[in-house]
Amino acid sequence: MRKLLSKIDYTLTFRLLLSIAMCYTGYIQNYYMSGIFGLFLAIYAIIAAKYKIGCGYNGCTYTPTYKSKEVLVEDVKHIDFTEIK
Repeated sequence: MRKLLSKIDYTLTFRLLLSIAMCYTGYIQNYYMSGIFGLFLAIYAIIAAKYKIGCGYNGCTYTPTYKSKEVLVEDVKHIDFTEIK
């Protein structure tokens, strides 16, 4: 079971489920724009999964990283406080 779960591409699965839902909605409501966009999204999901591009495959423009090993090298300077009355 673990092998099967490790092989599933969850980003592709989510994108394909979204595109199926959009195509189904376009078919039920007889609205072509939703169906065409769902088809486009399915094609994009398959291409993105093949080449591992886009968000979800660590390809976003901003990826936050936690740098706990970096220590501030600057010494803290003495701060004078002035009391305002």
